[in-house]
Amino acid sequence: MFDISHITALTSSPTLTTVAKEVSPTSSTSAISKLSSERSADSATLSTLSSQLNGSAMRAQIRDSRLGFKELGAVATSINDKITGTHYYANRALHDAEVPDTDDPALLERARQATLFKNGGGANPFSGLSQDQLKLIMYDEGGEFTINERSAASSENHLQQEAWNRAMGKRYVDEYNETGKSTQTLVMLLAHYDQLPPIEKAQYPANYAANITSGDGSAMDIFTHLKNQSAPQEA
Repeated sequence: MFDISHITALTSSPTLTTVAKEVSPTSSTSAISKLSSERSADSATLSTLSSQLNGSAMRAQIRDSRLGFKELGAVATSINDKITGTHYYANRALHDAEVPDTDDPALLERARQATLFKNGGGANPFSGLSQDQLKLIMYDEGGEFTINERSAASSENHLQQEAWNRAMGKRYVDEYNETGKSTQTLVMLLAHYDQLPPIEKAQYPANYAANITSGDGSAMDIFTHLKNQSAPQEA
């Protein structure tokens, strides 16, 4: 939510030169085979994640169509507490022991990495995913992801959101200092808010758009005009 280098030394190393000379054609073939195998495994993992995200998106669509603004807000509050709040930390041992109901080694490893990450070690297995993808994981109650996986997704989403918040805050101030207004930045904030999934939007005040543009009505006019322009035109 938005609130108001040793490469030269390495390549000249005698050890590196010796190793390079000792690599046989058989070793090279083995290395290529291993790389090919790793790439195939990565592709399979990405395909599995894509399938999981498709399922998450379908469940999100059903949930969002059934619940109103206040109900979605309550669900979001409950989920956030479950994956990042008091409830999460009170049940930490249970979450750390959770294992996905699968025999897929890639999914088991991802869950293990998420638990390791949430305990201060290793990388976040969801690092680099888009915020849209991360939010699907965070708010999915369908059992596709462990609590620690959903918490890890929330951690990555938080990092990305904070970076965006800082950039927008700086842009707002810079635009104001240059022009006396921050109209363009406000239009960007409105566009960002408008594109949020319903469960995220439900965590903002109902009058958020009116609040942030209360001192610059032209921002809302510009945003509405641009939105109407981009809407599909009837034949």
